[in-house]
Amino acid sequence: MNIKRTILLLIAVATAGCHLIDDDLTVCGVDALINYELRLVTEVQLQIEEKLSSDIDKPVADALKAWSAPYYSGSAHDLDMSFFSLDGTDELLEHKSDIINANQKSYTLYIPRKDYRHVAVVNIADNKNVRLEGGEYASSMRIVQRNADTLDSHNTAVYAARMPMYMADVDTSLTFNVRLYMVNCGVALVLTADGSTIPTMRDMVLTGTATGFGLNDSTFTYDKSRPIRAEKVMDRCYAVLALPSPEPQPAACGQRKAGQAAKADNALWKVQVFTDMPDGTVTETELSFPYALRAGSLEIIKVQMNDDGSVSVVGNAEVGVTVTLDWKEGNTQELITG
Repeated sequence: MNIKRTILLLIAVATAGCHLIDDDLTVCGVDALINYELRLVTEVQLQIEEKLSSDIDKPVADALKAWSAPYYSGSAHDLDMSFFSLDGTDELLEHKSDIINANQKSYTLYIPRKDYRHVAVVNIADNKNVRLEGGEYASSMRIVQRNADTLDSHNTAVYAARMPMYMADVDTSLTFNVRLYMVNCGVALVLTADGSTIPTMRDMVLTGTATGFGLNDSTFTYDKSRPIRAEKVMDRCYAVLALPSPEPQPAACGQRKAGQAAKADNALWKVQVFTDMPDGTVTETELSFPYALRAGSLEIIKVQMNDDGSVSVVGNAEVGVTVTLDWKEGNTQELITG
């Protein structure tokens, strides 16, 4: 179900006069109203209810709703606004950022009457894993994920938008509607309840996701992808927020390099599940997914626990499974592929 959530951020770009030292009327301003609207791709709460509909799954569904609410509710904490030249120089002309923490906010800015490429980003200021860089020019402005051996789940849902704003030849009031779309996405792993308590999942890691996002052309990059560690929502559920995976077709993924499009097993992204066994050993299960993990989505994976501590995906034969018994870091003994 497609829905939209609207944040009423009304930015009045009010320019009543011209520069007093310049008689060229082309620098006069034009009154403009900019409406920012956050649009969500999926109705996450409904999706959770549909996939976790049984009475026994209700505690997991409630916990997952609570975990996902801050990311998928369409709320804005901070707003970063950049206005770049459209005359060929591509340079930054105007910039403003603010902490909003409200569903309605108004600004009055002075912007000369020119044509702009406008880029807006929401919820970037407090994200511990990604940052903005290259903002001097529209073509180089990017959301970049930091480097680390393993990263924690993203702690904010980042929304972004770009649009041309043609003002140069206009001397009447204008209205611009800027629609922001979620850049990152979520994965939740849910263990089906069968009455057993042993063995126990202890960790989940997501791999194969993007490392950056070009704001000027909406392309993801996949250089040096880092593992993203999930959060424990409850004993039967882990969840993680990250950038999306590559698309199945190389032509559809923009800046993905040759040779990165698909691995030998055709996996586009993977989930590693680590299980503590009663004898003190650890079982690792690697789940390989051949379909894309897309921005704005929440992928819910239901699994069941096997006697050896491995997990099997419920109701999805497309997912590849590789199991390592008595797993140790860098160890591949007792490898089972299914």
